[in-house]
Amino acid sequence: MGDSGEVLYEYRGSRFILERQAGWYTTKSWYAVTGIVNGAARLELPEFYQGSPVTHWKAGAGKHGAGLSGVESLYIPRGITCIAIDNGLLPGLKKVEVQQGHGDFSTDGKMLYTEDGEVLLYSFAEGNQEEAVVPGKVKKIADGAFRHSRCQRIRFENQDVTAARDAFAESEWIEQDRAYVLVGNMFFRLNYAMEKLVVPQGIRRFHESAFDKAVPRHLVTSIMPSRGILDKLGGRGSGWGCLEVTLSSTRMRVDFEAVRRIEGLQALHVAEGHKKYKSQDGVVFSRDGRCLLYYPAGRQEKNYAIPEGVVKLAQWAFCGQGYLKGVFMPDSVKAVGTGAFYQCRALDRVRLSRGLREIPDACAYQGTGVFEQCVSLKEIALPEKLRYLGSYAFCGSGLREIVLNEGLRQVGEYAFLAENFQEVVLPSSLERLGRGALYYVQRVEACIGTAKGLVSAVNAVHPFCTEKRGKMEWGRCMVRARYRRGERTELFLIPGSLRRSAACHLEMAWNGGGIDYEEYDACFREITDPEERLEFARQGILRLKGEEDTPYTTYMKHSALKIASSLVEGRKEEEFLAFLEERYLSEAALAKLLKMTNKAGLTTYSAYILKYQNEKRPRDTKAGKGIPGQRKLVL
Repeated sequence: MGDSGEVLYEYRGSRFILERQAGWYTTKSWYAVTGIVNGAARLELPEFYQGSPVTHWKAGAGKHGAGLSGVESLYIPRGITCIAIDNGLLPGLKKVEVQQGHGDFSTDGKMLYTEDGEVLLYSFAEGNQEEAVVPGKVKKIADGAFRHSRCQRIRFENQDVTAARDAFAESEWIEQDRAYVLVGNMFFRLNYAMEKLVVPQGIRRFHESAFDKAVPRHLVTSIMPSRGILDKLGGRGSGWGCLEVTLSSTRMRVDFEAVRRIEGLQALHVAEGHKKYKSQDGVVFSRDGRCLLYYPAGRQEKNYAIPEGVVKLAQWAFCGQGYLKGVFMPDSVKAVGTGAFYQCRALDRVRLSRGLREIPDACAYQGTGVFEQCVSLKEIALPEKLRYLGSYAFCGSGLREIVLNEGLRQVGEYAFLAENFQEVVLPSSLERLGRGALYYVQRVEACIGTAKGLVSAVNAVHPFCTEKRGKMEWGRCMVRARYRRGERTELFLIPGSLRRSAACHLEMAWNGGGIDYEEYDACFREITDPEERLEFARQGILRLKGEEDTPYTTYMKHSALKIASSLVEGRKEEEFLAFLEERYLSEAALAKLLKMTNKAGLTTYSAYILKYQNEKRPRDTKAGKGIPGQRKLVL
């Protein structure tokens, strides 16, 4: 025995190389035939060696797999339970024998099968003939079954037989110069790229590796390829993909979701007279033309006018289209499916149907809002009759500006989750906003008493972030709240530094019939950023002018000079005058403030300070008297 554990064993006129085997889970050992130095005309495999069983035969064309052209007959005893060899190891083989009662293998004298005869393991002698016949009982041809076989023709008695990917690898039959290979009623392989491939009649399926080697530009088929086949037709991983598909059967059910896997497809045609569909210039519609089902992702037209009479756009109808820039939707369209324009990255102009009343929500688990990830879409106007704008509608888009129609009642969650969308005017008809609908918006104009859920629409956990990270990200938004009648407006600040525990106060302040300032003011002490606290306090100056005890009193006393300086720098004259009347500024603070205004050349503000110092009115001066010469403030 050599250092490698191999032994040379002469048995029945043949010399075998055996290798001792052992499992980690048992103390028992066995031997495997790993090579044959020379073989007799009748090659009989050993069943035992020194009392240990010989159970495996594994030899190929390598170190221990030289061709044994003199072997004409092979005998396999019951002890051999696993065979993994090169089918071309015995090129002169004429006969195969398996010991009677073998539990793993069977033979017809030419080929080796599994015990039930349903799997062809090795063609052996049959593969050396001019024509090989695969019996009707065989359901599957195993990997390497015909490897290195010399037969020129193979006949399959069972037309439904399947074959492993490498069943015919390196055989003369598979290497013949022809466009494609058929195995029974299966299209097994396309050998080279071609402009147009018409799949022969009678073919009922494609092998998983049918288009591994090559892809046609135009495929004509009466059977629907599987999703894996469609992936390969799309040319993934290669520079050549299928551009056109014709489905020639009038009864075929088309899986449009699967067809979209051919990313570069420019046209999909269906048979004339199809029971469910019709195609027009490569675009597929329902048979009656009322529903647009599929627009090819690789079609290179820049603009498309949906035909008049179309009532519905199907789910994902234009999904993934990479060239379309403009879409005109006729007023006959009443419904748009989920994700209809999902990932249309070049789309920058859409004319929506005036008959639309709803843009639907995204799928519960897949996202895919109607215009989600349309990164080139910068602006759009919603039609007058629209009542509902669904969730994720413009999520991840390039949207900057939108005209929301008067009559719109509800907006779904994360509908405007677009980084460049930062300002919006909400119609007075809007009743409710979904969570995160205005996630990136910083300026909003809305009617008081409308748009319930505004606070959570601005501040919500990002749908693609963890809850922990979401708590760290709280957006700031300034709401210009207008009354339904007249031109009066008020400012409603949603602070970015507000503690989440106080968010409920903002929600209650906005979601009533009017702004509840008692709830609004309760947020003040929960603002953590000094600049925002100052801004929040500044807004309350005019609103709470003259009141003795406000949430801002203590803050104003301690930060009086900072607040006044901020008002001066911001040229907030009206707020500055109101703040002076509150008498929070000490004499020293007034002196510093006067020095600052003189240095900056703000003579008007300097005059106000001097008049205030000269007046020295008592704390209980009645509201409205103020500083001599000051106009009365209307709040």
